[in-house]
Amino acid sequence: MITDIRKTEIGIEGKLYSEIFNTEIDVMIDDEVSIEYAQKCAEHFNKLSPEIIETICKGAKAYCLDFMEIADEDWDEYLTIPVTAETHPLDMLKCFKPNTLIVEKPADENITCYQLECECDWEIEHGMEIDIFNNKVVYLSSFNDYSPWLEYDTSEYNYINQI
Repeated sequence: MITDIRKTEIGIEGKLYSEIFNTEIDVMIDDEVSIEYAQKCAEHFNKLSPEIIETICKGAKAYCLDFMEIADEDWDEYLTIPVTAETHPLDMLKCFKPNTLIVEKPADENITCYQLECECDWEIEHGMEIDIFNNKVVYLSSFNDYSPWLEYDTSEYNYINQI
């Protein structure tokens, strides 16, 4: 349930307690979005199926491993846990957390669609974006503020396409 809902200069803002991540996150809602629709998205996020969570974790692992290969760093000081090809995908939940749920004006209010902006251990500057469209993860990569309503290509940098 979104709480502390208020109108601001950039839209509607609120707070949401994430049951999965055991933390409070910000909520950003476009002006044209009904609070009922935003609540529907928040409820969906708090009740993600184990399959969607596993998909997110597999995508996050692929993103992390790719980023670690590209950026030659000593990752021990950044990562909460060591991440290797053998790391269990669900262990990735220790390496990232959402900080904002973003709800845009829906093209169809019967479809639950939202974006998550996340912090992650391996990409401190750009973080991670997860876009959920109609109960499916359609985008996971660095935060680029895409819209979950867009069609996504098969780019190698959309890590959902690598799992």
